[in-house]
Amino acid sequence: MLITKRITSGRIYITIFLVTILSCNLSGQSRTSEPVGYPGGISLQYGKGSYALKDNYISPERYDGLLPYFALGWTRTHSKYVYKLSFAFRQADEITNYNVSTQILSFRLSQGFLYPLKPVKLFKRDLGLWIGPSTDIFYYDNNPFIAVSGFDYTNSYATLFSLGFRGDAIYPFTDKLSVESSLQSTILSVGIRSVDSEEGDQSGAKPLTFASGLHASFDLGIYYDIFNWLSMGLNYKFEITRITQWENILSSSHNAIIDLRIKF
Repeated sequence: MLITKRITSGRIYITIFLVTILSCNLSGQSRTSEPVGYPGGISLQYGKGSYALKDNYISPERYDGLLPYFALGWTRTHSKYVYKLSFAFRQADEITNYNVSTQILSFRLSQGFLYPLKPVKLFKRDLGLWIGPSTDIFYYDNNPFIAVSGFDYTNSYATLFSLGFRGDAIYPFTDKLSVESSLQSTILSVGIRSVDSEEGDQSGAKPLTFASGLHASFDLGIYYDIFNWLSMGLNYKFEITRITQWENILSSSHNAIIDLRIKF
């Protein structure tokens, strides 16, 4: 029930984000003003959040706990587009189900191009909107602390090589204070998954669609410019992973993240 509630709340945030972008973009089609400037530079992020998991390769039971979040990002702005490159890493061994614990390790390497949409007037200020394609490499490893005999071992892993999209929105309240939001999701992937060779001849690598192999995230944060070259933000981040082509994986997390951005 808990993981279902977390995924449902995440879907609500994503739906609100999409409806806002679509409605605002339609209402602003007749405007000709320039979009809000996209901040370029280096981003350093640290946070922590609740994490819930069901991995049927290990067990149908739900595991949960706290999982830290580390990320490094680089953004380069051009006259007609924005290029983004980011690396996120997570690891913890305190994800538990009663007396059984497991170590979770995951990382995501992502790059993408964002193209500006027409600016939208919202409460007397312009709302900047960007959207574009992205490519992802996502890796997940679940290593439970379970006693086994001989050469047996229990380990679940998955990798997604994906094409997807990213949409960003920036709304400046003042010259120094702004709200930023983003939605990123995979669409088509090549997936690699742990399989039991003794139970059958199922392939460990398969093409996946949005329905059978998904990794998506939603961010919402507020940023303040301390100096012209430095800003700090406080973000909420929701992540979901769902892979159903093999033994199902379903995970979600809610995170509070501090973002230090060096702008240039």
